[in-house]
Amino acid sequence: MKKLNTCNPWCWPVVLATCCLATTLCAQTRTLRIAAYNIEADIGVTNKQPTFTNIVTSAAEGPPLPGLIAPPTNPSSYESGGVLEGIGEEVVNGNAQPLDILALEETTSNPLTVTPIVNALNTFYGVPGMYSNSTYQATEAFGGDPTVGNGPNALVYNTATVQLLASVPVDPPGGTNQLGGVSSGDSGEYREVMRYQFAPAGVPTNAANIFYVYVSHYKSGSSSTANNTNSRAGEAFIVRSNMMTTLPADARILHVGDFNTGDASEKMYGTLTAPGTNQLTDPLNPLHSLTTNWDGSTVTPTALTDSTTYLDYRDDYEMMTTNVYFGTSGGLALVPGTYHPFGNNGTTAYHGSVNSGSNTSLNSRLVTNGPVLISAAQLLVDLTGASDHLPIVADYTIPLPAPVITGISLAGTNLIFNVANSIIGGVYTVLTSTNVALPLTNWTALGITNTATGGTFTFTATNAVDAASSGQFYLLQER
Repeated sequence: MKKLNTCNPWCWPVVLATCCLATTLCAQTRTLRIAAYNIEADIGVTNKQPTFTNIVTSAAEGPPLPGLIAPPTNPSSYESGGVLEGIGEEVVNGNAQPLDILALEETTSNPLTVTPIVNALNTFYGVPGMYSNSTYQATEAFGGDPTVGNGPNALVYNTATVQLLASVPVDPPGGTNQLGGVSSGDSGEYREVMRYQFAPAGVPTNAANIFYVYVSHYKSGSSSTANNTNSRAGEAFIVRSNMMTTLPADARILHVGDFNTGDASEKMYGTLTAPGTNQLTDPLNPLHSLTTNWDGSTVTPTALTDSTTYLDYRDDYEMMTTNVYFGTSGGLALVPGTYHPFGNNGTTAYHGSVNSGSNTSLNSRLVTNGPVLISAAQLLVDLTGASDHLPIVADYTIPLPAPVITGISLAGTNLIFNVANSIIGGVYTVLTSTNVALPLTNWTALGITNTATGGTFTFTATNAVDAASSGQFYLLQER
């Protein structure tokens, strides 16, 4: 765990004369694990794994497909987990943690598809209310008929780590009646794009910790058909225009979802990554090349996300503004080396299934992060049942307001600290020394307190003051 210490120690007996002075702790961050996943709850499919006991063949399934939140052979066993819980087991750059934000494509409706996901996650982790979802019901181009790949976008989030501030539809000019293909005289945006505004949970919001997640599902189909490429370009123009005209010029933005192309020469890709206000960067293409095509057998297979049983295309993305990608101080930042398709490290052959003996993507990379450990072998089975897309996952850091000592007082030999900007679940310790130059390992701990809800709290260090001492220094440490 990180240990964060006061930048300037308090000294006794001077401290009581200066209790009006606010002393802050050094800067701290929170790591967020964010995934984008086309779960195909709106498509009837026949699962290809012979061990499945439930074969889905309906025109529109609705609920999450087997493997997403429970094993395909026991789809009601939420305690056993599925792909979503497995993402929280994966160790990436030394870190494993449950999902914080899950952007979804191809749901059917919040009650039918999203609520079961929320309930399953809460059941698996054993914490009621740990996960929730945006209550905004997005729509699509076909008048409430979310079948055959037209299901709306949605979002699930971890209430313990992030707070959802707003859910805003990004509609074409003229509103949702302009959803549809360019060839039909519509905008090119088929499924209503959603923009979600977030900040860390448990702390006050400020300009440095607000960020935005746009969720899109672009028009599918070959680039050889003009309506497909023109429609994707039309949606990209709507999205980038919204970023440029409605958000601050230095906003921290993620644009995630199923982009339905791996070809950077498409106009939609160039529109999103063009220089200018809130320019987006693709982590696999930080130089913004417009000639790269990840689709096809000659590409590096680690980029491919579709399909899980026949790896062929790079459809799924987490693009981000350049300040996020390059980790510019003062806001959301990508943790380098964490962007990847979950379940694909390049050891699955082109046109191969991720559930094959050659796939080592999850070997020796999983730790128990819930009631049970979901094995790598089970997760590869789950991936091929949950969807024919792989989820894109990346870790990010977000700055938290530094805790502040707002006051200090003496009660006998007890020293009382008033602290603001504490974080949810923060563990605080008071250290003391008569020599401010000593290493912290040689300071004496006076007490520990936990703050479950964050905000302001009072910390009493019992018997912290030695009246016979000529000077004592105190540090408030959060770990």
